[in-house]
Amino acid sequence: MAVHRRDRFDPVPQLHALMAMGPVSVLGVEDAPEGRTAWIATGYDEIRQVLGSDKFSAKLLFGGTGAGFTFPGFLTQYDPPEHTRLRRMVMPPFAIRRIQGFRPQVEKIVDATLDAIESTGGPVDFVPRFGWAIATTVTCDFLGIPRDDQAELSRALHASRAERSGKRRVAAGNKFWTYMNQVVTRTRRDPGDDLFGVVVREHGDEITDAELIGVASFVMGAGGDQVARFLAAGAWLMVEEPEQFAVLRDEPDTVPDWLDEVVRYLTSDEKTTPRIALEDVEVGGCPIKAGDTVTPSFLGANRRHFPGPEDRFDITRERPAHVAFGHGIHHCLGRPLAEMVFRVAIPALAHRFPALRLADPDREITLGPPPFDVEALLLDW
Repeated sequence: MAVHRRDRFDPVPQLHALMAMGPVSVLGVEDAPEGRTAWIATGYDEIRQVLGSDKFSAKLLFGGTGAGFTFPGFLTQYDPPEHTRLRRMVMPPFAIRRIQGFRPQVEKIVDATLDAIESTGGPVDFVPRFGWAIATTVTCDFLGIPRDDQAELSRALHASRAERSGKRRVAAGNKFWTYMNQVVTRTRRDPGDDLFGVVVREHGDEITDAELIGVASFVMGAGGDQVARFLAAGAWLMVEEPEQFAVLRDEPDTVPDWLDEVVRYLTSDEKTTPRIALEDVEVGGCPIKAGDTVTPSFLGANRRHFPGPEDRFDITRERPAHVAFGHGIHHCLGRPLAEMVFRVAIPALAHRFPALRLADPDREITLGPPPFDVEALLLDW
């Protein structure tokens, strides 16, 4: 059941139907002797319970050839104590003080990106020219990837996810991994002040090359892909809601929680990987049996938390609660960096192009499969 596709910014009717059934509902029963049940959680409190409980595992314990395999360095696939060990080592580069020190660099990247868009003249496809341009440059700089290598590396990352040919996706993925391996080798010899360097200097003997490559690739994928999706969707939302973004542009002090509302409303990652119950547990009044899976629907929770007409986008909303960055031990490691990029890029876009509009209002904006993927966004000003 394709419950996490979008109707523009909104959940599709299938997800709305599941939301109406309650905070936890059944997706299906697996055709297996154990009769495992697949559940979906669309309740805010219920998702926080699942993600904050040690009664659920993030590991791929069954299902396919990858069952029981944890990809080195991919924190979302780890359980404690392995998760605790690895996250402790990679957290220092994401400290708030370090992220704030990186802000001037992000401001330069955003300004240069908007300068390039303005000098080109409209219409411009804001998916590659705004979303990907900012997200990949920021993430590569944060990782310490030389500027001369960034364009090719970004193309390889994008192709490894977007190419329709499986052979081309694999080839692009191999190219991406080969480069990351070279970066780790160089950093072992001469650690700098970037993410790689900080981790190697402070925990070089504790983290393996495979883990370091995995962490960097995970951060690159999250930063290059997820942040780019959010920025493109944010530009689209700005076009759809010009009066609200005018408030952000002209009266920013009156909307202190604007970013939480944009993040809540867009929810660019609609869900996270299913969690597997390690023992019998009750969630939202439903009996979850050991071995059952629960898929936390961030989109469902972020929308049902403000039911009915209250779900409208409202940039003046005070402190809107959301789970767009997850919860618990797997709460998004890169949230401080992502939020800082959003806080710089979105207002800058609103100021630079106050008359931003769709270049062809009659042309339907095509969305790819989840996560929230705007395939093209031709805008003019």
